[in-house]
Amino acid sequence: MPSVQIDDSDVDILTDETRVHVYIDLRGLDLKETSLAIRADISTVYVYNKDLRNVIKIVRLPVQVKSFPLSYYLRNGVLGITLERL
Repeated sequence: MPSVQIDDSDVDILTDETRVHVYIDLRGLDLKETSLAIRADISTVYVYNKDLRNVIKIVRLPVQVKSFPLSYYLRNGVLGITLERL
């Protein structure tokens, strides 16, 4: 059964038995997908702006995840990240 966690109004996290989906509202930042770097460790996702060399968002996850593989997309200012659960 999916669960939802909302601690930050710009972040939505959906979990199911095998994956974690993180959605981050970045509409006010005017970013391109090529400007982003995403990194994850066992319980946190880090979003960086490669052009400005700064951290955009740090998201604590409600479950443990694998740091690799991860996939992401930026569509209409919303960053979607998918990770596999441990």
